[in-house]
Amino acid sequence: MIVCSCNTLTKALILETAERLARETPGRPLTPARVYRALGMKAQCTVCFALVRKLLAESGAIITCPEPLGSGAEEPEDVALFG
Repeated sequence: MIVCSCNTLTKALILETAERLARETPGRPLTPARVYRALGMKAQCTVCFALVRKLLAESGAIITCPEPLGSGAEEPEDVALFG
């Protein structure tokens, strides 16, 4: 199932990446932007973010509050730019 048409990302690839991230950094919340970054991609239109959040939640992953659409600021150095 294609979840993101802009980057041609499938549900399977998103969930596989989320599982890998959860293993690498247990307890760290997942967001669509973090999953995209791990795949070396950037969100473009962000229409898929709501579905990606839903898929992450249904998989049992720890997710954060919904980020603003198109947000990629998660790392401390990113947040400093916007603070």
